[in-house]
Amino acid sequence: MSGRVLITGAGGALGRSVVERFLDGGDRVLAVDHNEGHLAELTSLAPLDALSVRKVDLGSSVDVARLFDEVEAASGVPRAVVHLVGGFRWGRFADLSDADWDFLMKVNLDTTFRIFRESARRFEKAGGGSVVAVSSPAALLGEAGVGGYAAAKAGVLRMVEALAREMAPFGGRANAVLPGTMDTAANRASMPGANPAKWVTTGAVASVIHYLTIPASAAINGAAVRVPGPTL
Repeated sequence: MSGRVLITGAGGALGRSVVERFLDGGDRVLAVDHNEGHLAELTSLAPLDALSVRKVDLGSSVDVARLFDEVEAASGVPRAVVHLVGGFRWGRFADLSDADWDFLMKVNLDTTFRIFRESARRFEKAGGGSVVAVSSPAALLGEAGVGGYAAAKAGVLRMVEALAREMAPFGGRANAVLPGTMDTAANRASMPGANPAKWVTTGAVASVIHYLTIPASAAINGAAVRVPGPTL
C-alpha cells in the first residue's frame, strides 16, 4: 500500500531509516524535523516528487495545524502519521531539575498530543488512517535514574491506547513501538564499552513501524510492540 506519509523527527538516526523504508515501499514522504541541517541531508534520498522536507515547531498548535492543512490541501489526508520525536534525560528524582522535567514532558508528551489531535481530526474526516508513535521499554518498568523519562514514555502508551479506541469506530488505528537500545552513532559514543551486536538496528525498527501502517497489520490496534533486537 502506498500513499502520502507524514514522519516527524525524521532527521534523527531512526528517522532516516524510517524515511528510507517508506520510500522503498512506494510512499510519498513529508519529513518533518526542527533541524534544518538534518532535513537538508535527507533530500538526497529521493527526488522532490517522492520526498519533501519541512521545518516545523511541534511545540506550537498553530504550526502543527498548519502543517496538516498544507498536507491535506496538496495531496489529501496522509494514509499514515509516524511520530518519532522524543528526548531523554537521566536523573534520580532527588537530582532531577524542573528544567529536566519540563523538557521530558514537552518533548515526549506535548508534541505527541498535538500530532495525535490533528491526526484524529483528519483521519475521522477521511474515514481511516494509521498513527505509529515511539515509546520505550522504560514505559513498562521505571528503573532508578529514569523516572521522569519512564513517566513520559508511559504517558505516550496511554495516549496511544486511548487514541486507538477513539479512532477505531471510523477505521483509524494507533500503535506504539518500544525499541531496545538502537545501534546509532550517538549510542556507540555514549556507551563505548557496550557490545552493539546486541542492539537493534534502526532499519529493523523502521520495518516494524512500516508494517504497522499497512493493511496486513489491520488487526493490530492500541498495541505496544516491543522491538528488542537479537538479544533480549
